[in-house]
Amino acid sequence: MSTSFWKVPAWDVPIDKAVKVELLRLHNQDIIPQNGWPESFWNYIQDRRLLDGNEAQHIVQLFQGLCAGESARCHNPPWGLAFYDKEKLLFTTTLCFECSNAKVYTELGSDLRAFNVSEFHAKKLLAILQHELPLQ
Repeated sequence: MSTSFWKVPAWDVPIDKAVKVELLRLHNQDIIPQNGWPESFWNYIQDRRLLDGNEAQHIVQLFQGLCAGESARCHNPPWGLAFYDKEKLLFTTTLCFECSNAKVYTELGSDLRAFNVSEFHAKKLLAILQHELPLQ
């Protein structure tokens, strides 16, 4: 499939409302089921870091800047992100930089999206996740 088939991770999500972002390290790199979102989502989290202000906006900009890519369809995500407005959770995503994909979870369901892991925004986001929540 061509990259034009895949939606970018920030497509059709309320990212413009995000003021806080949580960086997440996942247990066992599992695919998280949509059923019971968001409560069931938190059972898969091993570690987390909450960012606000400029740090959160930097992550928002990187996520918005992810370019379309080609998914390998395996999705073994070691990390995720949770985006919040001032009062509530907007959406979550799991990220796999080996498979080039993101699984985006909202109250409407989940969707697999693909991004180009070799472009600037993806490389910078990966570096931040590796620094803040190193894999053990």
